[in-house]
Amino acid sequence: MSEPVRNKDGLTEEEFLAQYNPSDYERPSVTVDMMVLCMSKYLENMKILLIQRGDHPFINHWALAGGFVDIKESTYQAACRELEEETGLRNIYLEQLYTMSQPDRDPRMRVITVSYIALINEQEVKAGDDAKNALWFDIVKFTNSRLTLHNSDEDITIDYKLTKKSFKNGVINVEGLVPEHCSGEKLAADHVDIILEGLTRLRNKVMYSDVAFNLLPRVFTLTDLRKVYEVILGEELYKTNFKRHVEAKLDSLDYKTTSLVKNGKLSQAYKYRG
Repeated sequence: MSEPVRNKDGLTEEEFLAQYNPSDYERPSVTVDMMVLCMSKYLENMKILLIQRGDHPFINHWALAGGFVDIKESTYQAACRELEEETGLRNIYLEQLYTMSQPDRDPRMRVITVSYIALINEQEVKAGDDAKNALWFDIVKFTNSRLTLHNSDEDITIDYKLTKKSFKNGVINVEGLVPEHCSGEKLAADHVDIILEGLTRLRNKVMYSDVAFNLLPRVFTLTDLRKVYEVILGEELYKTNFKRHVEAKLDSLDYKTTSLVKNGKLSQAYKYRG
C-alpha cells in the first residue's frame, strides 16, 4: 500500500481537512440573475422580463429575476428554481452569461452573481412572493449609443445612454459598452450591465449557432425565422443568402401556415431539424 501524500506541514488530506476552519476566511454570498427574452407578438422586437423588487435593497426598482444560491445547489439549479418561483417558467433554454463581482454591487454584503440568459417563445409569467410585479418590456432600441426599454401597458420607460470604450485584455483591445442612466426608471444594482452583456452575446452568437430557434414556436415560416435573426442582429438580411444559411437546419412540413409577422401571409411551414 502506497504512503499517503503529505503537504509541507506533514499533513495528509484527511488530517488537513479535519483541522481546516472555513471561518478563517471571509466568504461572499452567491446569487443568480436571469435575463429572460422572448419576441414580441408580431416579431417586431425582443422583449425582456423585469421584476419589480418588493423589498430593500433597491425596493420598487425593476430588476432581472434572481435570488441566492442554496448551499447544496449549482448555480444552474438555482437559476431554474428561481425562474420557476418568480415567474412560473420551467424547462427553458438557459445559458451562463457572465459573473458580476464588483465588491460594492450589493449594499447588503459582498455578493457575487452568476448571470444567465434565458430564451422562450411565450409571454405568460407570474410574479413570485418576493416580487411586486413582473412585466415584459420591449427592447425599443439597442445600439452602440442607446438602450431603451418600454412597457406600454403601464407606460414605463427605462433609458440609458451608452458609450463605447476600449479595454486592454492581454495584447488585444476589447470594446465594451458603458451605460449612463438618462431618464425614467433605473434598473437595480448592475443589471443594466448584465443586459448589455446578454444582448451583445446573442448578437455575436446568432449567426454561428442555432440559439434563435428558442425564440420561435415549434412551427414557423422562413419569414418568421429571418425576422428573428434581423431583430437580434439589428439589420436586414438578404432573403436568398439567409435561406442558404439556414436551410440545412430546417425540416419542411407538408402544409402551409400563416406567418407571425403583422399581416403575415400563408407560407410554407417549417420546424427546427435539431
